[in-house]
Amino acid sequence: YKLPVSEIGAGRDWNRFVRGLNEKRFGKRYRRCGNHISWVRGIEYQIRGVLHYHAILGLMGRLDPFEVMRAWEQCGSLIYIDGNLQPRTGFARVYEYDPSLGGERYVSKYAVKGGIIEIGCSQRTAL
Repeated sequence: YKLPVSEIGAGRDWNRFVRGLNEKRFGKRYRRCGNHISWVRGIEYQIRGVLHYHAILGLMGRLDPFEVMRAWEQCGSLIYIDGNLQPRTGFARVYEYDPSLGGERYVSKYAVKGGIIEIGCSQRTAL
């Protein structure tokens, strides 16, 4: 995030983000099909006191990384920074998952730093 945001507000942005990706991937009625994007995210606070996510998402199919980055920028409200209207969520970097790099380690290190780990997946799928 560009500026401080509550965990509740950030959670709402995250839910809008994931819902938007699910609709792009599976269609508007994705809940009926029983599959949806699975995710695990690490929540930490940057030195400047702003909430920051690190996440791994599964069942992404052929969603383009740039689509995912745009979806993140569009899931939150717009704010004025230095006279310019910008997404409050900041930016996202999206990389294809590489199992050799160890996803468990990537996310779990944020718990060691005093952060929080959360998981979201459908009942029919696993990460």
